[in-house]
Amino acid sequence: MEHIPKDKRNPLCITTQGVGELIVHLVKSGIRDFIIGVGGSATNDGGIGMAYGLGYCFYDSEGQELDPIGANLGLIKKVSSKNKVDLSGVTIRLITDVDNPLCGPHGATYIFGGQKGLSPSQFKKVDQDMAQFYQGFAPEVPKLAGSGAGGGLAAGLVAFAGAEIKSGIDFVLDCVDFDQRVKSADLVIVGEGRLDSQSLSGKAPVGVARRTPSAIPVIAICGSLKDGLPDFPVAGISAAFPIIGQVADLDQVLATAKENLYRTGLNIGNLIKLSKTL
Repeated sequence: MEHIPKDKRNPLCITTQGVGELIVHLVKSGIRDFIIGVGGSATNDGGIGMAYGLGYCFYDSEGQELDPIGANLGLIKKVSSKNKVDLSGVTIRLITDVDNPLCGPHGATYIFGGQKGLSPSQFKKVDQDMAQFYQGFAPEVPKLAGSGAGGGLAAGLVAFAGAEIKSGIDFVLDCVDFDQRVKSADLVIVGEGRLDSQSLSGKAPVGVARRTPSAIPVIAICGSLKDGLPDFPVAGISAAFPIIGQVADLDQVLATAKENLYRTGLNIGNLIKLSKTL
């Protein structure tokens, strides 16, 4: 999403079609095991663009083929799979760092739509269109934790490609044998650019905290703390420390991140030393 200027963002017209096309290309090249990371997208098409890339087609009530974009989700009355690629024998693991469902107040549109270019006045209709489509095609998918990732791309990968949703942070922690390594820790420090309500929806800091034994404290260092967070401790994190020391614009904050992080780390270290003398 960061590659698209804010004034150019329109998730109702941007499509995930390229993801489907890439899967087809790799399957035809002999690849059978996929690990696909989903998140940070500028799309909100419910994954129908990706499905189109796999060979699915979508039609309205008059039998006219529709472009596979989010703006057309509410118009789809028929789905054709006659040209879809054969995915038998293909395993797709979808990893994501959020556990948001596809629809509803905690879903793809309401939580992530604003940063992708949707106005709040559009949320209700866009969410309803997405729910309507999946109610008629794959009614169980929107209930899955993580199905709202990537503007619903996760839901599309499950419904059209048989993917299995995995927690991104759990996948990474398993790869590095975290459960064994953390046993010898006295303190676990996690980091986040901005600690907010999205961070509590399965992102890395909370994922690490959940896997850390309760006897080992977890603290967070972050760029900023957003208003609306509950008081700490929360979600296994005992305390959080923002590194921004003074009011500044984003460019200034980014330019001084190293110094701010050093100062915050030094103060936390001094506090830990002090606590041992109390």
